[in-house]
Amino acid sequence: MKYLVLLLIVLGGIWWIRQQRKPDQATTQKPGPQVMVPCAHCGTHVPEGDAVRGGKGMYCSAGHRDRHEG
Repeated sequence: MKYLVLLLIVLGGIWWIRQQRKPDQATTQKPGPQVMVPCAHCGTHVPEGDAVRGGKGMYCSAGHRDRHEG
């Protein structure tokens, strides 16, 4: 019986430590909406941060940029 109580205390301590290490939900900023840009080659919309920039516009991949710009 004493081992069961000891096990519960250890597990409770581990749970409490893990709860203290988690970031506070109120202070963490969730990422907002991203601007979507169309690919100049195929028209697929991709997030601006993931788009590949080219001389004639934005592209969904380096392959489409190479094909479109020659």
